[in-house]
Amino acid sequence: MQGRNATTRNKIIQGAFVFGIVIILLFSFNLQTSNKEESLSQNTIMPSSSALKMIASSSTSTPDVIIVLGGGRPKSLYEPPIFVKNRCDFAAEVYIHAKEREEKTLPMIVTLSAGTAHTPQAIKENGLPMWEASASAGYIVKKFPGVNPKDILQETTSYDTIGNAYFARAQICDQMPWENIWVVTSDFHAPRSKTIFDWVFSADGGSKKNYRMTYVSTDNVGLTEVEVSARVKREARSMQNVYKLAKKYPTMRDIALFLLRDHNMYSVEGLFKEGEKVSEDVKKSYRS
Repeated sequence: MQGRNATTRNKIIQGAFVFGIVIILLFSFNLQTSNKEESLSQNTIMPSSSALKMIASSSTSTPDVIIVLGGGRPKSLYEPPIFVKNRCDFAAEVYIHAKEREEKTLPMIVTLSAGTAHTPQAIKENGLPMWEASASAGYIVKKFPGVNPKDILQETTSYDTIGNAYFARAQICDQMPWENIWVVTSDFHAPRSKTIFDWVFSADGGSKKNYRMTYVSTDNVGLTEVEVSARVKREARSMQNVYKLAKKYPTMRDIALFLLRDHNMYSVEGLFKEGEKVSEDVKKSYRS
């Protein structure tokens, strides 16, 4: 009888030990997941006014490149939406400040985006597409004659923020010697943009992984309070999906296959699917 009881106790102890190990492993996995999400969402976004003060006081180094996100349908080749003009102004001011200080190497400017899923593509008089990136570049060149057009590069493939980040890295940044990268977008768009660019620019499989990312937010000018509120709510909902995608697609190859096979704006299947339905207030926020 005593031998049988001892055997039973041993089995209970073994079971409890195994259960404890399982709990520890689950806790560790959840902690890693939580840390991953926390690292993708840390609040390290500078207001543009603060960033300009730091540049002016030489308390920070001039970036190798300033990436300017697109944001909606332009009115003309020189007139992106007002809130995108704010982003362009910041990039040009950093460039001109470096030029005035006679820095040996001036920062490059990269303007992003072909268009958006939420408004019809803008068309030039010759019938060709008017890319958002081109309108941003045209605006900078026209308003700031001190900016050399050869120091502005365009990315004209993307139609969303994930595409912005992927094609900016794959087509341009991985081909250049840049490491110190500044990304500028509007305040309502900055948290999700940071999360996406952190994911894509740290993904394995590119030419390098030593990018130093800085994020700058500009004011939400040109949008009504209702439109900003609608965008903020949509951005918050979309953020949860970004966390899931970052876990599921950790390499540049994974992200490329996701975009080209599964994303409605880039895949063949997407040609035959209805676009995402958004509110009228959200749609208005993509128009000039």
